[in-house]
Amino acid sequence: MTGRPSPTDGVTRFIADLDEEGHNPSRYAETVRYTVTCVAGRYAGQEVETGVSISELQGWPSVPPHWIHLRDEVNFPQTNTDSQDCEPGWRRHSRDTGPWTMNRKPILTWISHVRGMLGQAV
Repeated sequence: MTGRPSPTDGVTRFIADLDEEGHNPSRYAETVRYTVTCVAGRYAGQEVETGVSISELQGWPSVPPHWIHLRDEVNFPQTNTDSQDCEPGWRRHSRDTGPWTMNRKPILTWISHVRGMLGQAV
């Protein structure tokens, strides 16, 4: 046994993948929260806490989450939001990853997607 999560356990695998890349993941209520250092935009150079719903991780890494959880103070010029699975002070933003390929580590593709989105924050 390798100690790695089963490929069928998306939540455990997502957390392990984030941890392996240094994003400090933790399970909090119905979400997995983690930090991302922004490279562009309003939050450039800052660590931003973000998350995804546990319910969206069942297919990880083959199927990425769609919604990105952020604190209420993070805003975008255009976004579709709701508060499902969110704690008070948080909301989730609808963001399509586009085509999802497995030609690089999925967690790196996911983090790039989140950084790109955060680069658009106002």
